[in-house]
This record gives sequence, structure tokens and C-alpha cells, in this order.
Amino acid sequence: MVLNTNNNINNNNEPLDPNYITGYTDGEGSFSVRIGKTQNNKIRIIPVYSICAQINPPNKLLLEKVKEFFENKGSISRSNNMFSYEITGLTSLRFVEHHFKNFPLESSKIIHFKLWCDIIEILKKKDHLKPEGLIKILSIKSLFPKGLSKTIYVSYPDIAKIEKPQFLPSCSALNPHWIAGFVQADGSFGLHYVKTVRSRLGYSCLPQFRISQHERDLVLLKRVLLSLGSGTIVKPPLDRNRYEMSITGLSNIKLNIVPFFNKYRLYGAKQLDFISFCEGISIMEKKEHLTEKGVRQIKGLAYSMNSYRKF
Repeated sequence: MVLNTNNNINNNNEPLDPNYITGYTDGEGSFSVRIGKTQNNKIRIIPVYSICAQINPPNKLLLEKVKEFFENKGSISRSNNMFSYEITGLTSLRFVEHHFKNFPLESSKIIHFKLWCDIIEILKKKDHLKPEGLIKILSIKSLFPKGLSKTIYVSYPDIAKIEKPQFLPSCSALNPHWIAGFVQADGSFGLHYVKTVRSRLGYSCLPQFRISQHERDLVLLKRVLLSLGSGTIVKPPLDRNRYEMSITGLSNIKLNIVPFFNKYRLYGAKQLDFISFCEGISIMEKKEHLTEKGVRQIKGLAYSMNSYRKF
């Protein structure tokens, strides 16, 4: 098992696959509608497409590639520990709308996309300039996660309560580039250590690949598992609502995970984690993790991945 040497963090020349963009958005993107005020104190409706990533140099490069994909529309900003790439304005959002209609979202996020498109259609026709059009937009906006403020409800008492569209998950096979984008957002690679009396060194290394999702997207997790060819779905405790798809075991990792992400690459800091993960798998494959030197090497890798990585 060898990491593809062409699949490294500096290989930034090729454009992002459209399915990757959709998968990444299913994990870290959002379709939202902001409500502001004009200079004349009239209500202003601002549709937004955004996608985020933790702040570090490789992730900035990734969002710049996403921006290139969307014809350099929008801008990248930072807040606290996150980068955010946003596109606003009807003209700039045309490409976004067109993309996701041709490469549809797979998660329950597709419901908000469809509602978002309904609002954009009202704005295109300028029906929002009529009282009934504005009320319709506000009624749709009430179905979004952040909903409407109390002030809006007071100012517009005629806002209608409408039913949220039902999410009907697909059962079709997932595009592998979509999976790579989704893992970019919500997947993780780990080299976990567990104390054990059966090992001479007192530790056992457990490589793991996992993705967690809200229960509403449990079917999607099962589809990813089916596409990757192994793994289990872990049910959450009674007070939680997030399921976890987990693939463990050296043979499963070597057979299903490493070849897949060698072929369908990741970007940003996630690609660095994958490279470190593969280095740890290589040490285990040679059984060097059974030596003190190997243990130190894998521990060093484990503490340089994910949230432990320093830039």
C-alpha cells in the first residue's frame, strides 16, 4: 500500500470536479437568505451561497479553487477560526443555481436549496416589490434554520405558515468525486491509540476513517458506506441525533480507503491528514508499530493530524 506521490497538497493546477463541489457543499455549504434594509428603510432580500473551512493556508487555497470554479464570483473572508467563501447578487448567483440543478445535492440540504431557488425566482421577476411577493418570500424564509426575527413578524403580521417540503432521499449510487467532496467537509482520518494488556508495548493502534451525520441523513451515510465497500453505522446514544459511519481495521483501510482517496483526491488540510494517515498505515503494514520506535512514529503522526495540526 503506497500513497500516490502525485496526490499531494501542492498539486493545485487541475480544476475541481463539479461533483466534488456538490459533495463539499452538502457537507460545509449553505443556501441562505439575509434580510437587510435599504437607505430608504425598505426591506432588502439578499440570497447567499456560502461554504466554509477552518482557517489555515491549505484550506485558503482550497476555497480559492472553489472561487475559481464559480468564475471568481464572490469573496473569501475570515471570522474567528473560519474562512468563508460567499456569493451574493442575482447575476453572480446564476452560475451557482445552474450548477446545483445540473449536479444535485444528495443530503437533506437540497430542501433549503429548492426553497432558496423559489426566493430567487421571485426576485428575478421583481415580484418582491409587491406586498404579496414580499410576504411570500418571508413565508419561505421562515422555513430556513435561522427563520425570521420577532421584529419581522411584528412588522409583517400577514406572514403565512407554510409546510416545509418533505425530503425523499435517493438510493442511487453516489459519484466518487461527490464522496471525496463530502469527506473533505465531514470525514476524518484517525490513528487512535488504546491501552491494552495484550500488547507488549501496552498500546494497540486502531486506524479509523469516519463520517458523522444528523439522523435525517442516515440513508446518505448508508449510501457512502455501500460505495466504499465496508464499514459499520454506529447508532448514537439516546440523547444524541448524529449517526457515525466507521471503517476500521488495517485490511479494510488498505483495500477500500487508501486506494479510493489516491484516485479521488482531497484538498486543503484534509489532504495533509490523509497523507499522515497513509504514513501510519505503512508503518503498521510493516509491523513496525510493534516496536517502540514505530509507536513513537505513529504517536507523532496522530498528534500532527486533524485539530492537533499546527500551521
